[in-house]
Amino acid sequence: MNDTRRRLPGIAAVALAAALVLTGCSGEGDGEREGRAEAVSPAALKNCGQVFGERNVEALRTDLGEGFQPHDRSLTEMKERMLAEAQAWNPDTDKLSRTTFRPCQIEGRVDGKEAWVNAKVGWSTYDVTFVTDGKHARDFREVAKGVYLDSREGLDGYPLIMSCTVPGTRAGQGEELPLQVSVADTDRTDRSVSTDRLLKSLAESTRALLGCAEKPPIPDGLLRR
Repeated sequence: MNDTRRRLPGIAAVALAAALVLTGCSGEGDGEREGRAEAVSPAALKNCGQVFGERNVEALRTDLGEGFQPHDRSLTEMKERMLAEAQAWNPDTDKLSRTTFRPCQIEGRVDGKEAWVNAKVGWSTYDVTFVTDGKHARDFREVAKGVYLDSREGLDGYPLIMSCTVPGTRAGQGEELPLQVSVADTDRTDRSVSTDRLLKSLAESTRALLGCAEKPPIPDGLLRR
């Protein structure tokens, strides 16, 4: 204890002692508080199950081990905001400003290191013409009709871009303002479920959430050539 604490006036010392007694009587030991802080949120678990699929999330629970913790964002809010953005889109005034969403983030610890799986969703700044014609087309591979995988890995994984026409939008929205999803899978050494499977599930669940008119079957093995 330093000199400042030793010089506390008598009244302050008594008050401090009383506060410590009250804390000790609260029935919450350090272990109990830690246990509650680390408890998995049922709502977040359910939300991530909607994003990645319940079986896939349970597989991630095994792979991410100690500290497994899903973090969710409101899917309802994401849907409303994305639909509003698409309905307000105008090709003549488009400034390529896009809102991105992370509907599910899951953390854990593997071999003493933090490990993460993050979903990212938003309207793409690329249109279908960009990914199919010209010099940039070589960076994209069509994996299904109207669905293109970017071969360049970014911080958020490999972007999957797909036509997605939603109600109440201008003509051409589906191809000029396509949907883009990606999965960042960081430091997960065990792979009970592949990143391919997570990316496929994210694409399918997002298309269903938004009500995309285009829903071609997305193949397995997206990241394997």
